[in-house]
Amino acid sequence: MSFKQIFIKNKSYLSYQNNSMHVKNDFTDTTVSLDDIDIIIVENQQTTITSALLSNLALANISVVFVDDKHNPSAISIGLYKNSRTTKIQRSQININKPRLNRLWQTIIHSKILNQADTLNTIKNDEHLYALLKKINSGDKNNIEAVGAAYYFKELYGKDFCRNNIDDNRNIALNYGYSIIRSSIARYIIAYGLNPFFGIWHSSELNAFNLADDLIEPFRPIIDRYVVNNISKENPLSSRNKQELVGLLYHKVKTNQNQKTLINEAIKNMVASYQSFCLNKREDIEFFQLIN
Repeated sequence: MSFKQIFIKNKSYLSYQNNSMHVKNDFTDTTVSLDDIDIIIVENQQTTITSALLSNLALANISVVFVDDKHNPSAISIGLYKNSRTTKIQRSQININKPRLNRLWQTIIHSKILNQADTLNTIKNDEHLYALLKKINSGDKNNIEAVGAAYYFKELYGKDFCRNNIDDNRNIALNYGYSIIRSSIARYIIAYGLNPFFGIWHSSELNAFNLADDLIEPFRPIIDRYVVNNISKENPLSSRNKQELVGLLYHKVKTNQNQKTLINEAIKNMVASYQSFCLNKREDIEFFQLIN
């Protein structure tokens, strides 16, 4: 498994050479084998990247995240379908009946709130969210997710915290971290022949990654926990913070079978299990739980 995360912070010229990425700027002139790269974060908007490199990165299933002038991820480059069963998989995905999707959404929200509860309980010994787990029904028709979120964020970050406050650096960190997780989910969705437009609950015609926005939900508390421990409202997101947020992909969580695995591997297993769900080979998907 690849573990290198490449950050392009200076104005650079990125090109393809013999299964490697060539990086040239005022400070370095080097190559990195594509076999050693997991994700590339392009933070400098004056960087040039060749179409040959983008094409070969896509073939190698390496995602490229581009960052805007406000330091938020703004675009993702991932490959198109290479799965030989893409047509069969996507036809099955489209034909999933609503009751099955509702039951699956119920379990996704259960996993999300369980991880939120573990996070909050670890930070301040608060067990309130555990009581909400029994109230989640098929399709989360009572919107327990929103009820839990309203309590969770205020208790985690303080009564004055507002998720929509763009001047709060904790929100910048949350958005950055969520985008990294989302990009990893998106690339596995493509790799497993699924169509990212067709979500489980999200269904916006303007969103090319509805499915990624569904599957990310149980992973959000991973980022929440990092932010509460490392980011303040006033201090801007540092380069080290960004590297550590990307590095969370390689932290460990517990699987359904109580085995330890990397978060990036948990993402892969979840997407693979959703493919099997679509093909009617199983009635659930692989979840995980945070390690306290």
